[in-house]
Amino acid sequence: MNIKFLKNTHILLLITVMLLITSNVYSQNSLQVKGRLDLKEGSSKEGVIKLYESGNLVQSYAADRSGKFDIDLELNKDYIFEFSKDGFVTKKISINTEVPEKFEDKTFTPIYFAVELFHQYTGVNTIVFTQPVGIIKFYPQIGDFDYDVNYSTEIRNKVNKAEKELEEAHQDHLNEQKEKELAEQQQAQAAKKAAAELEYQNKIEAEKQAAEARRLAKVEAAKVEAAKQALLLAQQKELAKKRAAEAAARKEAEKIEKERKAEEQRLAAEEKAKIKAEEEARKKAAFEAQLKAEDEARKKAAEETARIEVEKKAQQLAQQEAEAEKRSQEEAAKKEAERIEKERIATELKLAAEKRTKVEAEEFARKKAAEEAMLIAQADSLKKIAQEKERLDAEEKARQLALVKEESEKRRKENEAQKALEEVQRIAKVAEEKRLAEERYEQEEAAKLQAEIAAKEKMKKDIELRQAKVLAGERNKQNELNKNAAQKAAEELSAVKKDYPRGKTVEEFERYGMKITRTIVLDNEVVRIYLKVVHEWGATYYFKNNQAISSNFYTVELRRI
Repeated sequence: MNIKFLKNTHILLLITVMLLITSNVYSQNSLQVKGRLDLKEGSSKEGVIKLYESGNLVQSYAADRSGKFDIDLELNKDYIFEFSKDGFVTKKISINTEVPEKFEDKTFTPIYFAVELFHQYTGVNTIVFTQPVGIIKFYPQIGDFDYDVNYSTEIRNKVNKAEKELEEAHQDHLNEQKEKELAEQQQAQAAKKAAAELEYQNKIEAEKQAAEARRLAKVEAAKVEAAKQALLLAQQKELAKKRAAEAAARKEAEKIEKERKAEEQRLAAEEKAKIKAEEEARKKAAFEAQLKAEDEARKKAAEETARIEVEKKAQQLAQQEAEAEKRSQEEAAKKEAERIEKERIATELKLAAEKRTKVEAEEFARKKAAEEAMLIAQADSLKKIAQEKERLDAEEKARQLALVKEESEKRRKENEAQKALEEVQRIAKVAEEKRLAEERYEQEEAAKLQAEIAAKEKMKKDIELRQAKVLAGERNKQNELNKNAAQKAAEELSAVKKDYPRGKTVEEFERYGMKITRTIVLDNEVVRIYLKVVHEWGATYYFKNNQAISSNFYTVELRRI
């Protein structure tokens, strides 16, 4: 089941159901169920998850802070998951793990779903939650577990309506809470204002009482003060005499004390002056010593700085001289090498010329011996020829030397041109490699994109095929159920014909908190059964032959009978 299918059907309202298909997490010989319990405006850890097998409680879980759970279910069993918390609506999910024998050793895709619980409120019809809000079972057409789509579609509107009413009731509850809090705040403010007013009145009364008490205290104090003044006057007169005597004695004592203190102050001043002179002498000596030490330190630092600077300059000069000497030696060595090369070439040319001259001289001597007469006659001519030959040889040597220089310069230029060409070729090669790499990258990205598109298209087709198989199976099953229901209804109507007389029969009874009025009409072998169902929470529903009808249609039909 894909996510898009779930969104289109809105299965189970706020219960988001997904199948997580992974490459490394599967269940074999069991069905893995993962999920999460959420409480609307509540902590998940307060929720309870109960697991029933064939109607019997097999295990109860206390949800953790995240509300997540992970449970493996045995195959070929019928389970009910129940999610609850005090004060919240309880929800159930049915999972039937029965599989044909040929699928028992198969690996099954884990099931995942999330359940959200709402607050329970009086007056809201939550009877729909007494049945499972979703059914999961095995489908042989796809070889895996999936949701009962028809059941989910059938219950969807009921769950939508119930949860909408719960949400509205929750909003009403919140509004009531706000109004209550507002009323409490207003009452608190009124009480606070009354208390402040009472406190103000009490404060005024207390101030009045305090003012009266202060006035009485002042009158009493004035009386006491007058008595004190009379007594004090008598005491002052007595005291005046006593003080005159004490003053004379005190003056004498003060005079003696002043003389003593003056002597002490003189001695203390002398001692203080002595100590101060010693301290100043000590400080002066210490200051002079410090100045001397700082002066010596500065001199040493300056000398050390000058020495380091001189050494640094000497090192730089020596380094520069060494580099200049090295360059001079390299230049001299280069020139010497060029000179030696030139002398070698000249020597080779000279030796070649001498060799050719020697050969020619030998040939000439041989010819001279053989043709002495003709050589004598042609001596002048041969002399000129020899001179001309020497001139030609000298020119040949000069030409050969020029050729050697030209060849050397040509090779140098060719080497430089070759290096430049190689650099250009290298840059072109790098650029070509970069271009090819970019083309390969673009081709690879395009191939990846095409592969992803193909994979998505294949997945989409597979999902649509699975959905088509599931829907086809469900349609076949629904047709079978409709056929069975029609047969069962026919059997029930046949039984009604036997048990009830012709005409109209009305029955009233209560069952499961519902008051039911059943009207059976038997006429000319045609059976019609009308039901009026009144729930204790206020809702009323009407049926004809197990098909829901409106109250108006119900009333009109019964009037005609």
